[in-house]
Amino acid sequence: MLTYDFPLSSKSRIYLKFETLFKRIENCKNLDSEAEILCITRGVIDFMDMLDGSGTIKIEILKDIDRMDSKFKQWEQEPEVNTALIKDLRKQLAAARSTIDQFSRQRTVLKNDLILEGIKPRFLTPCGVNNFDTPLFLFWQNLPKTEKLETISKWLHELDILRTPITTILKMWRLCSEPQKRIAKKGFMQESGDNCEFIEIKYPKTVRAYPVVSGFQSSINVRFIPYDKGQRCGDIEFELTFIKGALL
Repeated sequence: MLTYDFPLSSKSRIYLKFETLFKRIENCKNLDSEAEILCITRGVIDFMDMLDGSGTIKIEILKDIDRMDSKFKQWEQEPEVNTALIKDLRKQLAAARSTIDQFSRQRTVLKNDLILEGIKPRFLTPCGVNNFDTPLFLFWQNLPKTEKLETISKWLHELDILRTPITTILKMWRLCSEPQKRIAKKGFMQESGDNCEFIEIKYPKTVRAYPVVSGFQSSINVRFIPYDKGQRCGDIEFELTFIKGALL
């Protein structure tokens, strides 16, 4: 199954962007190739830029953690609830809250890193990362892998300040949301957005089309666009999940 997430709120858009960034970095943190070194370096720089543009992110994260913990605390009192599961979820939320409490917008470890500082502006220029424009990065890139991994480890420790709480929040949101069967008649479906943070679409890999979503929290349109030019979509069965987030 292919999974496609589409944000219906500005907050969820930021969360999902960070989630994508963290996954990319995780996939290349072993530095097995030059491409992985460039990918993880660009990922850390993107993280810094996104952080600079998200001044209220700590406040939003704390609100979401506290809302979920309060809801789980209520569920804990229900007679038929899985108490052990709820306690484990609350423990994960407590760990996420402890991590975000260490958050500072001015991440000096990243901002004062000579490697990141030197290469950051080069990503704005076509083929800006090259031997003659980035001598420090070239030198670092050719150090023993153990030394490069030490540097990467310091960078990733800084990212964990947001990675842990954001991934925990998204995990909880998805865990508390039920997928629903839907059919896109001739590739199209329209219905209310049910006041959710974002929607998740899952469809078979055998479908030679991709979903395009438009709308907002109260109304959404899902249209599957054929990948093969000139083809038409028939009826497509898929799973649709409304991720309600704080509205659980």
